[in-house]
Parts: sequence; structure tokens; C-alpha cells
Amino acid sequence: MANFRNGKGHEKDIVADGRYIVVNSKFISTSGQVKKFSNKQICPLFTDDILMVMSDLPNGRALAKCYLVEADDRYTLNQRIGALSVKKHNVVDTKYLFYILNRNEQLLRYDNGVDQTNLKKNDILSIRIPVPAMDVQKQIVEVLDRFDAICNDLSIGLPAEIEARQIQYEYYLDKLLTFEKMAS
Repeated sequence: MANFRNGKGHEKDIVADGRYIVVNSKFISTSGQVKKFSNKQICPLFTDDILMVMSDLPNGRALAKCYLVEADDRYTLNQRIGALSVKKHNVVDTKYLFYILNRNEQLLRYDNGVDQTNLKKNDILSIRIPVPAMDVQKQIVEVLDRFDAICNDLSIGLPAEIEARQIQYEYYLDKLLTFEKMAS
């Protein structure tokens, strides 16, 4: 279903303002907000590569968290991060696979809550993934993309929430301040 690559260590090559973003667990766990840079692209990444955190502390929130690469020639893959690329795009939609893999329960089971968890290539490649028809995959992606936008895009989710609360406020205001005529 997907090809797998491991990252390489970049510690010696980190610079303040380099050409490439070094994809490490902090980058993925913060959805790209925390960045380190390098001028060396030791492990190039390509559009639609799915990146996954393979190591985390016990009960950590980064294990198996995924990131979808949006552009070529912009990133380099650090160690303990795996990169997956879909083999047959007519069988599996990349974004569908991204959603299925992201914090997948089958991978989170490797966390025993005591020791650092280190996923292996075979752990990742051996999980069972349902593969419905392509049109169903695209519908699932569309729904999840919309939900993600509502939850994470302040320009979409917050205004809708404010409007809903305003309607709710007016409803209760009307109910509380509307009195039946008192019998005289």
C-alpha cells in the first residue's frame, strides 16, 4: 500500500535560518509550528509524503502523529520519523491514508505507559487498513477536512460558534423576559 523510509540524524547540521525545515517529532506534534532548519537536505521529502512520529515518552501525545507534506524541496526527514508514500494512487487516496494512520489505535497499543515507545517499520506496515472504493475514500476525506477546518480554522469555526451562541442567547433572553399577562 505504501513505501516506507526512515529519517537520518541532522543534529550537526541545525542552523538558525536554513533552507530546509527539519521534520522532527516536535515539528509534527505542533502541526508545523515549532521548526528547526538545515542547509543540508539529507533525506528529501516530497508532496503527499505522510510523516509519522515513531518514538515518544510513555503516554506521550506525539506517538504515531502524522503530518502531510505540502511541497517538494522544502523539508528534510530527521531520525525516528518515518515517511510513507502511497504506491498506487488509484487504489488509496493519500489524504485518506493520512487520516487512517494519524494516531492509529493499532500503533498506540505499543505504548505500555512505562517505557519510551519506539515503533518499527514492520509495526507500521503491518497494521490493518480498510480500503473502501475510491469515491468512498474521497467522501470520508471531504467530511474530515471540513471537520478539521471547523475545529482548527478560526475564520470558520469561531464565527459559526459565536453566531450559534448569539442565537441561543437571544432565545433564552426572549424566554426569560417574556411574561404572561398577570390576572387582575
